[in-house]
Amino acid sequence: MIAVLLAITLALQFNQRPPLTPAETLLEPVVLRAITDAPVNESVGPAETIVGSDAKAGTIALTCRAAGCDAAGHAVQKLRWLVGSKGMARPARSIWLAASANAAPPADTVAVIHVAAGDVPVLRVSRGLWSTAGIGDEVVEIFARQGGAVETGSFENVGQPHLDRIGVPTTAIVTNSANTGQAASAAAASAYFLATLPNDGAEALLAHLTVGAHARLAEDGRRAVALMGNQQRASADVLIMFGQAIEREQRRMRSLERFMPSPVDPMLRIRLTEMAKGITSLWTSIGITSSPYVPPAERIRGRGGDDRRVPSRVANATGTADTAMLKIANHADAAYEIVNFIDGQRTISDIRDAVMAEFGTIGLPAVVQYLETLAEAGSVTIK
Repeated sequence: MIAVLLAITLALQFNQRPPLTPAETLLEPVVLRAITDAPVNESVGPAETIVGSDAKAGTIALTCRAAGCDAAGHAVQKLRWLVGSKGMARPARSIWLAASANAAPPADTVAVIHVAAGDVPVLRVSRGLWSTAGIGDEVVEIFARQGGAVETGSFENVGQPHLDRIGVPTTAIVTNSANTGQAASAAAASAYFLATLPNDGAEALLAHLTVGAHARLAEDGRRAVALMGNQQRASADVLIMFGQAIEREQRRMRSLERFMPSPVDPMLRIRLTEMAKGITSLWTSIGITSSPYVPPAERIRGRGGDDRRVPSRVANATGTADTAMLKIANHADAAYEIVNFIDGQRTISDIRDAVMAEFGTIGLPAVVQYLETLAEAGSVTIK
């Protein structure tokens, strides 16, 4: 009896309460419950845009393929009902749903959540491409886990719109008929959170980004260890791969600035810089190398050679090239990513390193040939 009274006294003294779930650190529990419980129509038709309160803040786009459009449609129905009828705060950014699979998202889109149907045992979150790694991957994964079991993985082509070429990141949710409700709630909560940034969950998001970066880099670390073999000798490709993975997470952290008011708070920028610097500690801590971290573009390359020429995109160019010349299984996706990495600053070798780290071994000569073919078609210039 004394022990029970003591426990009650301590609970009252320290105002103990059940710990929040990760999703509840981003959105209030009452908001999450409202999104989960909001009614939907079984027959999904084109849902109107939820117009944001700030016309200059941009748009969060929901796109879909096949049966995934049921979940995407339900997501917007939930939010439209809560905002329009139940007094939930109108987001600063608009939330737009594709009226058809081929509908082009608005020009001011800052992030895309794509919902597709697939033969998956549980809900799957497919992260975006490395070139445009964004906070959406972290946000969608957190809210998806709130509803049940989730698998996460690297990019897979499930019909996402090609907006990475203009710097817009896309996160994909792959669902099946059994978890349409989980997918709809995850998409709705993710879209609403991104549409309301900066919000009360922004501080927690910074912490989640650091934790998530370590988790994703742990995956890359296992891949690096496997590539080193039994003798655990790090080749140049291993070092490039892990270095590029670190830069991917640094880009993800910096992408938060796109959702902040301009000009960005100098203190936030300093914090993001410190976060990006902090994850480089994994470079030596996992035992790949004892040498200090150096950005991949500044490392001395190995036998694969070096091409310091810099490609730039040509505005409105429509030239194409045979992607099979890249000689890898997913050559079309790799070719798309090669162009995404063209920014007028990266060299051909820099681009090859970035795409090799993401998609696997790809020779520099193949990348050179592909880019030179694009140059002949007038799509890029090389200097």
